[in-house]
Amino acid sequence: MNAGRPLPQRAAAAQRGFTLIELIAAITLLAVLTTILMGTVRGAERSTSAANDAVERTEQYARTHAFLREHISGVLPMRWRREVSQPLKFSGKQTSLTYFAPVTSQIAEGGVMWWQLAVAKSTQKSQLVMRRQAADPEEKAVPDISAAEQPIVLADNIEALSISYFDAGYDPLTNPDSGNWVDSWDENSRMPSIIAIRVTETGGKRWPDLYVPVKLSQALGCNFDYQRQRCIIQSTVNR
Repeated sequence: MNAGRPLPQRAAAAQRGFTLIELIAAITLLAVLTTILMGTVRGAERSTSAANDAVERTEQYARTHAFLREHISGVLPMRWRREVSQPLKFSGKQTSLTYFAPVTSQIAEGGVMWWQLAVAKSTQKSQLVMRRQAADPEEKAVPDISAAEQPIVLADNIEALSISYFDAGYDPLTNPDSGNWVDSWDENSRMPSIIAIRVTETGGKRWPDLYVPVKLSQALGCNFDYQRQRCIIQSTVNR
């Protein structure tokens, strides 16, 4: 004989299922596992988003740097020939750069124009832009093209632009240690040797600094003949 409950009673107890405590424990465990899983998924999403942002940011400044390096290095040290002092057609400030250069093949074919690199800010966006304007043969000063329409957008979400200029001095060959960096270019008889560009994104992230050697930086200044692609020193020019 069985000392415990009869066999029919034991079978009925086994068929009752889980108790309330067991159900609560199972639900709690499921909730904990779900929370862990969702946290893992959100973490993976954040990591993927951060990786995508980093890739897009790297592509943006790499593309912009490549364009600026090619374009700014080709600045032309041209002068106003009707002026007595013949200052160079160049204006270097800390937050903007205005210069005279050829039109690149990415934009159009042939010719030279005024160009300006600056940050354009509005209530909705802040962008690194390149403005352009056709040259006026009668102008005798660097024009203000800050309001030029349809600028070329180089990068979005840009907070600040800082530009500095390397002054190699009047005689860098015999006095190579005389050079120094300046925040603005006030010389009107010669070009800077190197232009350094620092871009800061919205949020404070900074791009790697870009250093652009100027190809044509004749210390004595020149009238640039862009058809023959060479400088003509002042003493050889018949005015």
